[in-house]
Amino acid sequence: MKTKKFLFYPIILFAFLFLVDKIFLLDSVRLLIKSDFTYVYYETKSQLLDIFIDKYKKGELTKDNKKVMVVLGSSRLLYFDSKELEQFYPDWEIYNFSSAVTTPAYYWYFLEQILDAGVKPDLVVLETDPNQFNINSIFKESNLTYSFDFPFILRYIGLFGRDYFNYYLGKTLFAVKVNKPYLDAAFRNYNNPNLPYVEAMKDTIRTSLIENKGHATSPVEDYFEKDASSLEATSQRTIDWLFASYKPSEMQFEFFDIILKNTREKEIPLIIVWPQSSKSMQDRLRANPILDSWKKDINAVTDKYQYKIHNMDDTKEYYCNSFADGGHIAKDCYRPFIRYLFLQYFKDYKPKAL
Repeated sequence: MKTKKFLFYPIILFAFLFLVDKIFLLDSVRLLIKSDFTYVYYETKSQLLDIFIDKYKKGELTKDNKKVMVVLGSSRLLYFDSKELEQFYPDWEIYNFSSAVTTPAYYWYFLEQILDAGVKPDLVVLETDPNQFNINSIFKESNLTYSFDFPFILRYIGLFGRDYFNYYLGKTLFAVKVNKPYLDAAFRNYNNPNLPYVEAMKDTIRTSLIENKGHATSPVEDYFEKDASSLEATSQRTIDWLFASYKPSEMQFEFFDIILKNTREKEIPLIIVWPQSSKSMQDRLRANPILDSWKKDINAVTDKYQYKIHNMDDTKEYYCNSFADGGHIAKDCYRPFIRYLFLQYFKDYKPKAL
């Protein structure tokens, strides 16, 4: 073998590249090659989960007979005001594990850990909408890239399938699959005089999410869109982005079924909510044939476990007409939103209290 040392060269080269690859996990490097903040939200929510479980086990969340609410949603459930919640609902500890572009698989990843830790929430708020069940959504680029752990993927490999498993394995082993080293972007960011402010902003987001129990600070705090044509445009862009090649995902329906099955068996109050969108978005959704098909499939699951979906576009118990864009309510609407959620909770689970 001494005369055939060259046979080890590929192994040495691979080991060297494998080690170099780990450079792209460093925050200082990611700051240069990633311009968006999406991964910050995902990573921080995982940290928040550990804090949440630890505080629950220590009795800090349930002291003084406080109740515990867990919020599982997308960016549309992300911007509740933590200080307002504490002020107006002092008997509740409300933790928000929502993040951008989420799915039932993501929700179950968090909820399973919560339940396995012995935590029994007094209420789980679960968001749903048709896009979360689209096999051609950006599930790979969002949930599969930034969340889950290897035991979870292995446990549900029958649902994830070979394609998702291989993708997850690749991004777990190789940092460049998640943090793509675009040199032009890195060079541009390196020479950006505002780079220190970007870094500070990311640190602020992390700190704020932890301190505010997962509720994010809105980047457009008091803004709402006043131009109807802009709402039309952003609604159309959202429809084109999310529903252009819609195909139902059996995997996501299976995870949705698992969530409902477990909350029903463990007698955990669950409110399933389909958040409000602008009228321009509603009109486009109603005109899309996927809606009726999705409603039929999703209702089959909810009826199975005797749940219902609270469609906030179709109720007289909630009204707000302020939107940040076609698909997202403005910050001002989160106040009637939380009141609506509590109303459904008391109607469904505490009717004698009304």
